Amino acid sequence: MLSRLVLVRLLWSVPILLGVSVVAFVLMRALPGDFAQAAAGTSEISAEALDTLRRNLGIDQPVWAQYLHWLSAALRGDLGQSFATKSPVLGELLPRLMVTAELSLIAGAMAMCIGVGGGLASARLRGRVDWLVRGINGLFLAIPNFVVATLIVLTAGLYFPSVGIFNYVPFAQDPWANLGSMLLPALSLALAVSVTISENTRAAVLEVASQDFVMVARAKGLRRGSVLVHYLIRNALTPVITVIGLQLATLLGGSILIETIFTIPGMGQYLFDSISNRDYPVIQAIVLVAAAIVLFVNVLVDVAYARVDARVRYD
Repeated sequence: MLSRLVLVRLLWSVPILLGVSVVAFVLMRALPGDFAQAAAGTSEISAEALDTLRRNLGIDQPVWAQYLHWLSAALRGDLGQSFATKSPVLGELLPRLMVTAELSLIAGAMAMCIGVGGGLASARLRGRVDWLVRGINGLFLAIPNFVVATLIVLTAGLYFPSVGIFNYVPFAQDPWANLGSMLLPALSLALAVSVTISENTRAAVLEVASQDFVMVARAKGLRRGSVLVHYLIRNALTPVITVIGLQLATLLGGSILIETIFTIPGMGQYLFDSISNRDYPVIQAIVLVAAAIVLFVNVLVDVAYARVDARVRYD
């Protein structure tokens, strides 16, 4: 049954990705200006030269014709060529995707540790700890992650000048230096995401703690650690897993600003530069890849439901 679920979810992803590509394609071309005007900048260029450039790029055709041309190439694994660099988009996107994936994984691990740990402490210790955790959560919820990133940059620059801030090191060059260059950007991403995880963990643990099976386990004299791990945490994981899966979109969206602030050559910075230049093939490819990642994570969340909670069945 689980394999059938995965197959059905993957099949449903096809029309969803098709719809995402249509919406992104139309919205990009609805924006004022295009690559030809962005490339011209403030320099004087004749209307004939702009028309020639548009014709060479294929953006002088109707939107539906452009989309069908792009879709037929994408189905063959060709995401087009960048208007700016004249290089295949896929070849430029994959290395940057690996950088963003690494940043998101590190930030996700940090967010889970901070969020789950804070939520458990808030739910179990209560009192001042509960007020402290919820106060911190409210603070980071109110402050945008790019402001947090800016404050982290200023703090590190003023009080820890030996810590490199804008010194991204590729993983292949030096794995340990690469990890060090990712910690501050990942922390900037993780703090905002950890708030949602913490609040949902707290609510889930408090709800499960009032269930009859937990009270029976305590009445039998089981150790507190055993009750916490086997009864509270495991049964409270289902809503937490949902939140963690949904927060991936937040990590991918937040990486655009974070990568720009910390000058990390990832997919977010690539998207920011492409939007500024109206580089349509690159924008289309990034939106499609990001949507595919989110859909794939949702499938993993459904699988995790069945593994963690025996009450969840997909018949």
